[in-house]
Amino acid sequence: MVETTQIRRDLYLASLTLTNLNLFHAAKWCSEALNGLVSTTEPFDFLPPPLLEDEQADQFQLLLAKNYFNCKEFLRASRALQNCRSGNGYFFKLYSLYISLDKQVSEELDGILHLNPKSVVQDGDGEDFARKSLEVSGEVKKTYVSIILDAENFMKEHGQENSFLLYLLGIIYNRKSCPQEAQKNLARSLELFPYNWSCWQELFSTFTSYNDVTEFSELIRNSSSILASSVMFQMFELVALQEFYQQQPVFEEKLTQLSTIFPKFSFLDVQKFLVAYHRLDYYLAESIFDDILLNDPMRLDDLDTYSNMLYVMEKKSKLSYLAQYASHIDKFRSETCCVIANYHSMKGEHDKSIMYYIRALTLNKNCLSAWTLMGHEFVEIKNSHAAIESYRRAVDINPKDFRAWYGLGQAYEVLDMHLYALYFYQKATNLQPTDKRMWQAIGNCFEKIDKLEEAIQSFEKALAIDNSNKLNDGSVALSAEPHICYKLAVISDKLGRQRETYKYMRLCFEQELEWGITDEISKARLWLARHALESKRFEEAYELAKEFHLTNANSVEEARAIAKEARSRMIK
Repeated sequence: MVETTQIRRDLYLASLTLTNLNLFHAAKWCSEALNGLVSTTEPFDFLPPPLLEDEQADQFQLLLAKNYFNCKEFLRASRALQNCRSGNGYFFKLYSLYISLDKQVSEELDGILHLNPKSVVQDGDGEDFARKSLEVSGEVKKTYVSIILDAENFMKEHGQENSFLLYLLGIIYNRKSCPQEAQKNLARSLELFPYNWSCWQELFSTFTSYNDVTEFSELIRNSSSILASSVMFQMFELVALQEFYQQQPVFEEKLTQLSTIFPKFSFLDVQKFLVAYHRLDYYLAESIFDDILLNDPMRLDDLDTYSNMLYVMEKKSKLSYLAQYASHIDKFRSETCCVIANYHSMKGEHDKSIMYYIRALTLNKNCLSAWTLMGHEFVEIKNSHAAIESYRRAVDINPKDFRAWYGLGQAYEVLDMHLYALYFYQKATNLQPTDKRMWQAIGNCFEKIDKLEEAIQSFEKALAIDNSNKLNDGSVALSAEPHICYKLAVISDKLGRQRETYKYMRLCFEQELEWGITDEISKARLWLARHALESKRFEEAYELAKEFHLTNANSVEEARAIAKEARSRMIK
């Protein structure tokens, strides 16, 4: 059992240190974890973190710089620390410069969004934007190189590594698309200061697959046994399983272990919610998030994901209430804007929905769900080019988001560019191999480009996943989505495999009790009636044809003809 007294002490000191350096998100995470720990009656020593001699010398300058930073005067904050001696002070100086650069880029490019809800950007505007982007990009690269050199020279001159300078180096190497260097610096930062959750999050963004996570975990176990045995490393492994959609039993086991240490930590409940959400178990996910909101009603974190789930579940009244509730708490949060956008989308007001997604991105340019969902809205208004741009921004932010890859596939499919669509669907399937929708999409693309064998394999995989999900839910009978069965039957028919065609048409027809009368089931019924008539099974043909339900006039006439023919043969 991990020593909770030591964890409580470490989290308390980490919260103070992170707050002192204005790393507010990491400080918030530590504070929530601290308050989520198992209760105790033991006395606690509320001493501040000890300061080294250089840190004591920098305290007045750091206090001034922090106040400038809080007033959004980032360059002034950086200049206030130009003579600092401590590693933390130097970090704050360079971090202020980095934040100032980020702010300057957004202002130079007139915000971060260059999409017109009605149409694609005009050529003149696009050229101007590209020219401006190149100029800003050059300035950014120069500043990044300057920060890297300053941080590395400072640690070299003082002969001592600083966790927060290494963290900043990791961020910048990641922005420069150097994931190996970023991982090296972030890992070393965490060895020195493991309670910086923002550093763990930055580390996640350097991984492209679960194999990368496994290799990194093995490296940490071999090189740093202290970090590997810490509770933060357990948190890292838990979130990795959730982010990369890994096997459920391992996730449940790790979650149970951490829940005994942090029984009141909402972060763990959110991980459970996200796993249920990605597994499409929406009712369980809804129940988990409802409990989270009951315990913390002013919480807006992850509300955008929750509202997206309500949209899929078509819970219009609950989504409407959630939009009003979030607006009442803080209407200028990106999560609130996403909730309102989802509400307008459900009402079919796609232009208003796009407007709120743009507002969300103005507030937080890295709001992943806003980019992805705005892409969906552009698809709805038939603006495929803007949709593609939105999805591309989403995968730039997080290449692990299968929904953005899937959206790119859909957008290219609308443009009849099936090879492009197939590539993006395959990227989505690599991330989410247990989602039947991905395999169906791949199957459709293979069918469009006349690769029928591959199409059959894809639809069979979708059918196997469907049956596996039903078995996990406790269903014994073989059941499947009629659309998948009908597609398999049609493709088998094109390949001249009559036995396979009959098997899948029969399976499709047998879903009528569970699914009701659908277009595919009615077509399967008609095909089976025709097949029975040709095979001289007149009674079966008559029974199938007489109860035919389809609005298509030609099909109705054909069913009546089959029933009439079968009945006349039965009388003879």
